[in-house]
Amino acid sequence: MIPSRLFFALLLVFCLPSAHAAAAKPLEVALVATTQYATHDFYTHTTDYTGPDFQNATRIFPGQTVELVLLAKNYEVNAARRAAVLYDLDITYPDGRTQQAGKDLRLSIGPVPEANLFAYASQTASFSTDPGDPLGNYTFAVSVHDRVAGGATLRKTTTIQVVPYVEPVLPADFKPGVWMTSYYLNPSPALALPALFKIAIVIPKNNTDAWPPVLGFYEEVLKANPWLAPVFLERLKNAGEADRTLLLFILGYAWRHDSTFAGLSKGPWPDVDTGELNDPMQVDLLWGRFFATGAFAPVERIVSALHMHRFLGALDRLKASAPTATAPTPEVMRELVLKSAQWSLGRNARGHPLVLRYCSWMLAQKNPDLTFNSLLTAALPEKNSPAPAEKPSVFFPPVGTTTGPSKP
Repeated sequence: MIPSRLFFALLLVFCLPSAHAAAAKPLEVALVATTQYATHDFYTHTTDYTGPDFQNATRIFPGQTVELVLLAKNYEVNAARRAAVLYDLDITYPDGRTQQAGKDLRLSIGPVPEANLFAYASQTASFSTDPGDPLGNYTFAVSVHDRVAGGATLRKTTTIQVVPYVEPVLPADFKPGVWMTSYYLNPSPALALPALFKIAIVIPKNNTDAWPPVLGFYEEVLKANPWLAPVFLERLKNAGEADRTLLLFILGYAWRHDSTFAGLSKGPWPDVDTGELNDPMQVDLLWGRFFATGAFAPVERIVSALHMHRFLGALDRLKASAPTATAPTPEVMRELVLKSAQWSLGRNARGHPLVLRYCSWMLAQKNPDLTFNSLLTAALPEKNSPAPAEKPSVFFPPVGTTTGPSKP
């Protein structure tokens, strides 16, 4: 195991007064090994700290990343209502080897609103095997130390089985659209390759308007699961003409910045990461990213289109000034993007509570652009607005960072 495959934030020196209030209940710890990499977003960008349930992973493939999320409550706090909860992480390999992967990692350091709320560790670890690492069971053990309580320790373990990848057979009732749009709730990258061919049956290749969400989706799935690259490439080597065209179309977009694949996916596809959005296709690509990750960033980027309200009415003005015009102006394109964003936000907020919660969080930030706020409010289903929780179930310590998944 190469040490760089485990990522931790740097620890800071801290000092706490000795006086403290004892917790009413024993220290409670939850350890979750998950392949949902946006768990931090689920809670930090929702007003009531409520997101999809964590999905505990029990099996991964060689090179696949698993994130170890640790939460704790009922820890003691000092007179200033500050906590000092640290943890150590040890790994036992299938061959019996052990490794101390981290010591005195931060779980909760600093002020806390209430000690009976689950604190999401401000330092989390991501693990993936390296070439040559054995298959089998990997056991992750955390020892949580409550320094305010005089070093009281609680130990938790979880086991992940690393198994060889074998392309699964999809069930007869497999619905590729449902699988793709709900993927972030319980990621299943093992299905990515066979599911792609099912998607191609549902969406005709010449229906270019329907493919951008799929392209954005597979870009994120392949980025989060680099172990899938050789799986796709091996299939590409032995593919027939139709399957080869499909694979190059998907890989050509996902790996468009790689000179080997650049230009293989017909385009050029619009850039979605910089500047104002200027093509409705960008909105579809971003929704594909959201379906793959559940991350806040794609939704925030789509919502940003509502700031372009200065272009509202551009199409009517073009018709009035140039009734024979056949090509939309840049101003008209931005109006189309805004309307596409607003419509799709409403539609997806109805089907995805997380989208609604992300949008509600953005509204709670009291953006000074009042027209933006009005457009976003109008996009959301008022009757389905999430009721705020009385108390947050999870909070994030104000000091420290959470790392993303490891990269090969």
